[in-house]
Amino acid sequence: MALQARRFHGKPLPMPNYNFSDVPWCAKDLSGSSLFEVTNRQHFNDSIAELTLLCNEASRRSKNKILTTSKKSSTKPLSIEYIFDRIDTDDPLWGLMVRTDTPTSFKGRPSNVKASPHWKRGMLQGFITVTTFTNWKSSFRFDSLHEMAFAGDNDDLEEQMKNGLRKYDED
Repeated sequence: MALQARRFHGKPLPMPNYNFSDVPWCAKDLSGSSLFEVTNRQHFNDSIAELTLLCNEASRRSKNKILTTSKKSSTKPLSIEYIFDRIDTDDPLWGLMVRTDTPTSFKGRPSNVKASPHWKRGMLQGFITVTTFTNWKSSFRFDSLHEMAFAGDNDDLEEQMKNGLRKYDED
């Protein structure tokens, strides 16, 4: 039997008061949206349902886009277990959330509430979680001098390394 991550029973997750299919696309310049820094782990915990639903909606939109083009690529949304594990184990943890601020059309163009009847301020449009590098294997050793550390280098960088022209750490 394969090991599977499972969320322990806890308090019920607060559900958002909006449908994610109604969340407008975020403009590339973030106009119509607000960017929030999240430094409190509890804020991520309280947002797990929203984070999961946003991933599901992004996957649905991606699949719809693939159906209208000839690209054959598919994405799988992040599972609630994965999101919960990241929030639970990553330390330190901080991140960013993008939420709606002013009404926009579905594709992120300026609009008004009449044109977007399901629009609400604070709808989650995106998120990023950030942590430092974490490895839970005690035998792991980061060695920048190991030959495999340069396996992805292009030929010029490899030659600089061989000739001692490239700078690297000496740990």
